[in-house]
Amino acid sequence: MTRADRIVRLGLAGAVALLGTLPAAAQPVQAWSAMEGVEPATLLQDIRDMPLSEVAIDDQPYCADDFEIAFTLSHDFGEEPIETAGAQGTELWGSDLLGTWTLVAPRDNETSCIIASGVGYSDDEGVDTYFTVAGL
Repeated sequence: MTRADRIVRLGLAGAVALLGTLPAAAQPVQAWSAMEGVEPATLLQDIRDMPLSEVAIDDQPYCADDFEIAFTLSHDFGEEPIETAGAQGTELWGSDLLGTWTLVAPRDNETSCIIASGVGYSDDEGVDTYFTVAGL
């Protein structure tokens, strides 16, 4: 596991643990950029040129092959694809059980990058809410 993997997983796990005491429906919809100080919309513009996280030399969002991203979101957070053709071509993954959600930016080479994540996910909420809260 690379440094970037550990940071992403620890950050998401911390958010889940911190808010895990509240029922998913009671959590307000909140979002965090995958890179502190850089808005998800800006990350989306630059994502095509970023290397996979395992070979990255600078701080960047978590980028990996599509299978690895899907496995991690499903296995570690119970998230499933909710909207695969969302704002600016992004994918929304969410877990109604845990109340977490993630925005993934697919790339042409069967890799993707996580650009934002958050809490407050509910199947009852319209998908546009999550894209709007993330600034897309």
